[in-house]
Amino acid sequence: MAEYRFNIPRFATFYLGLSIGLPVLIYLIRQYLGFDLSSGGISLIPIMLTTLNEGARFVRATGRRPDNREAWKMAGLFALLGVMFSMLLAAVVLVVAPAFLGDLSSLGVGFIAVMVAVMAIVYVLVARVFFALGARSEVKRLP
Repeated sequence: MAEYRFNIPRFATFYLGLSIGLPVLIYLIRQYLGFDLSSGGISLIPIMLTTLNEGARFVRATGRRPDNREAWKMAGLFALLGVMFSMLLAAVVLVVAPAFLGDLSSLGVGFIAVMVAVMAIVYVLVARVFFALGARSEVKRLP
């Protein structure tokens, strides 16, 4: 079988599309249907679905599930990119619509750094679980 080649533009497109599209969809549902679906867990959906997709792509490319070392390595990479894209998106929103993020200056740099570190740890764990889950699901689907 072929070797798995991680595609950063594909990952970025999928991740950023979900990161932008999901809040827009939730806003539209709240405005037009009156249901408020927003919660803290919504912020994890982009990394969950993106890594689930990458796990399935890994199996399609290699014909096997990733071993433990590969899964952790990929989870670290996915988390790093996810945090970077999230920070980039937050910076863009801060420039374009500062009122949307509120007054972040009152939180302090130290608190924001701790929040980013916690986010990175959670992203690594979530990416590890969903990368393996995507791979396992694809193995079951293959003939």
